[in-house]
Amino acid sequence: MMKRKSWLMFVAITVMLIFSKAKLHAFIVTQDVSIASSPNPVGSGARAIGMGGAFIAVADDATAASWNPAGLVQLERPELSIVGDYVSRRADYSSSNDPETNTSSKTDEYNLNYFSASYPFSYLNRNMVISINNQRLYDFKLSFNYNFETTAQAPPMTVTTSQHIQYSQDGYVGALGLAYAVEITPRLSFGLTLNIWTDDLWWQNGWEETLRFHAETQLTGPPPVPPPSIRDVHIVDEYSDFSGENANFGVLWDMTKYLTIGAVVKIPFTATVHHRRKRIDTSTTFDEEVKLDMPMSYGIGIACRFSDKFTVDLDVYRTEWSKYTLTDSQGNEVSPITGRLKSESNIKDTTQVRIGGEYLFIQEERNLVVPLRAGFFYDPEPADGKVEDFYGITVGSGIGYKGLIFDIAYQIRWGHNIDASNLISTRDDDAKADATQHLMLASVIYHF
Repeated sequence: MMKRKSWLMFVAITVMLIFSKAKLHAFIVTQDVSIASSPNPVGSGARAIGMGGAFIAVADDATAASWNPAGLVQLERPELSIVGDYVSRRADYSSSNDPETNTSSKTDEYNLNYFSASYPFSYLNRNMVISINNQRLYDFKLSFNYNFETTAQAPPMTVTTSQHIQYSQDGYVGALGLAYAVEITPRLSFGLTLNIWTDDLWWQNGWEETLRFHAETQLTGPPPVPPPSIRDVHIVDEYSDFSGENANFGVLWDMTKYLTIGAVVKIPFTATVHHRRKRIDTSTTFDEEVKLDMPMSYGIGIACRFSDKFTVDLDVYRTEWSKYTLTDSQGNEVSPITGRLKSESNIKDTTQVRIGGEYLFIQEERNLVVPLRAGFFYDPEPADGKVEDFYGITVGSGIGYKGLIFDIAYQIRWGHNIDASNLISTRDDDAKADATQHLMLASVIYHF
């Protein structure tokens, strides 16, 4: 009997080890950076978003520092601008081979998205503008949970392992921008924004990931049957003090009275991040400083002003996500998108296309302006060996009265059959997601 019991235990342990190797990634938190919002860098403001985010060649209000700082030179009076947002995101995860992992995640939040103060002046017979800005750029709020069950045969025994996974993350990354624009000629302007990424000011630059994993392995078959094996894992990864500096350079050229071309380049930079991993289940902590190589991005826009009332803008924007790299304290270079080594990942760059327009209903005798805006965009996300297709539609309006402007915009962004294998673990890594994101922005601009 003791010999038979020992054989059964050997079979059970062997099967469990085989199974655990096959599913080890289900509960190990890799160093991937799952940005919940669109990862592609864009600017802020209800007016710009209402036009589909096609604003590089328009950029004629206080939010220009985030789109094309050269556009700031179009400001004639000092401005204060504040932008708030409401975001609702939903993702439905599914697997054709493991339908028990099907789950959904939904988040809702209100945020202060952008704040700026701009001051135009003249020096050496040149119009100039200085501006200070704060923008919330990347959001990380995400949560979901799911179950996973696998059965393995080791005759005469059957091994069934049931897992329950809970995952959540929260936080954001933003920057303080110091912008300057100068009129080179009456038709050509240049601008730059120096972005300071830090949590030493009024906000915390970072995010936190929490994973809970509960697994029960049960053997069935001829007696004696050992009791179930239970494993609990609780990991918290804190990424704090995201710090670095980079700059945005922009130009704006009024080719004719009706046609304007704008261009912007956001240079790459290396951010330092403090990473702390806490294993709550084992009461252990690990600290390290990691480096995050943020990618270069650049875009060009063409604006057609058919009249003082009607403007259309087309933007094309590219981000070099293939250069996006996380380097840990051991010198390992990891793709933050896949969580795997950079040498094992094939991340593609993305190209956005945005088109939008604005029509103004003007009542000059009442100093009243009511805009109507709409836009469409293609906003792909980087992935391994491909890009994930995301599309969006925007609408917007508002009211301008004397020195006060109020704008509002709504955006819906969606993607279907998005690869979700870095989040949802299945036997064949076939997890997909249908994602829908709703964004509402409200802006207030005051001219002094």
